[in-house]
Amino acid sequence: MTSTHQTRQLFPTSRASTPIQWAVSLDLATLSGPERRSVSSLELAGRSGLGQDTVAEIMAFLGTVGLVEGTRQECAATVAGWEIATACRKDETQGRLLLLPLFLEHWSVPLVYGMLLDAPVEQTVLVSRLREATGIAARRAHYLVEWLMLALVLRQDPAMRISPSAACTIALPSAPPAVEGADEESSGLLMGLTFAELRSLPPEHYVALLKQVPALYDLDPA
Repeated sequence: MTSTHQTRQLFPTSRASTPIQWAVSLDLATLSGPERRSVSSLELAGRSGLGQDTVAEIMAFLGTVGLVEGTRQECAATVAGWEIATACRKDETQGRLLLLPLFLEHWSVPLVYGMLLDAPVEQTVLVSRLREATGIAARRAHYLVEWLMLALVLRQDPAMRISPSAACTIALPSAPPAVEGADEESSGLLMGLTFAELRSLPPEHYVALLKQVPALYDLDPA
């Protein structure tokens, strides 16, 4: 997962709901700690009550986002993963804000963004488009959409239609369908900063910057 996490087109596991996957991510980061020790899927399965294979699949997806590094059997929280878990203990919204730059680099975002350029759509429609484009099972596509909403890449309006968030629109104003292994410097800017520059900001500065993005909070909580 360490060297290929931005080129492997993995979807979330279908064996656990998005809130459970999110909880596993936070639990893994807590176990890994600031020293970022490796945590086995067996240990995490014992704490979460999930099967070891399910936890391994969750860890694999978290690796594609950049929250963990290692293997499906054993991994550690990345620096970003630990900072996000720490922020969530104080304010989950701040933790979700810190997810945003990681997900803006995820292979799925240009693909989903392209599906929403014309108009907002209901979640079932977006899931159907994802299935048609990738051949993935409905539940995996559904959970991916939920992850993108959790990370504030997508927003849901009062009519339950989904569209790109303001931050996503600024970062990807004319994104093509997903291109594997895109160079980071050409993958978009957010408020004049590259994703690498965003990640280098202290968490409190990064959160303050994102609060300036119009309509970022205009979504229903995931």
